[in-house]
Amino acid sequence: MPFLDINESDIYYTDQGSGDPLVMLHGRSASGSCWDWHIQQLRDRYRVIAFDSVNHGFSSNSPVDEFEPDRVDELDAVLDALGIERPIIVGQSMGAMTTLRWASRNPERARAIIATGMGWPIPPVGTISPAPLTDGLWLESRNFNADWAAQNPRVIAQYSRIRSTATAIENSLRPRQWGSNEWLDEDFGERLAGIVSPVTLFVGADDFMADPVRDLASIIGHARLEVAENAHHNANLQCLDQFIGLIDDTVAEGRAREATA
Repeated sequence: MPFLDINESDIYYTDQGSGDPLVMLHGRSASGSCWDWHIQQLRDRYRVIAFDSVNHGFSSNSPVDEFEPDRVDELDAVLDALGIERPIIVGQSMGAMTTLRWASRNPERARAIIATGMGWPIPPVGTISPAPLTDGLWLESRNFNADWAAQNPRVIAQYSRIRSTATAIENSLRPRQWGSNEWLDEDFGERLAGIVSPVTLFVGADDFMADPVRDLASIIGHARLEVAENAHHNANLQCLDQFIGLIDDTVAEGRAREATA
């Protein structure tokens, strides 16, 4: 099994296809395997890398008595270990926040940035209603619209299973503490406007992050905003073909910019 030694942690990853490097960052309580549906469509024209962040998937757990590590530092270490200088970065939810934080620190480095299910400012925690778990062990009902889930029971079952690893279960039983360093940077909101790389923001119309994503689009003035009707927090999977098309379009924009630079 492929692992990277990153900041004293075992990071599990997959590396498929060839072409421009495209790095996919999963959401909280998910894993890199949640991108498998996308990788099948992307690996014929990109080198697609997906990794399990610490405390997720098949990667190792962080020490219980410490804050979770900075996931941007984790991403930087993965890029360095794999020799990736100019990545395409795709992130969902927590992974999208990591993507945006990384881009705010590296405003011109990415060939393209695609973020789904994450906006800014983030709504206060108390305004987000907790969602009960469905039959899937770690599958929250707010991830998908109920009608779509009913029409795609096999995908729902698969998605739930690949989130339910020993690492994830251990972390749920003994949750790590969140500190500011693995979620936000100082002056993060102000630095968002300085991102130069092509940016696409994607969100489901029924996602609790829909309004913050719209707000984020106004902050990053050149960002393309796409809202998927009848889709929830995992709009990237509910609207798979649409999302794949957005990735290709954003990469094409990045290539065109480089050609005329």
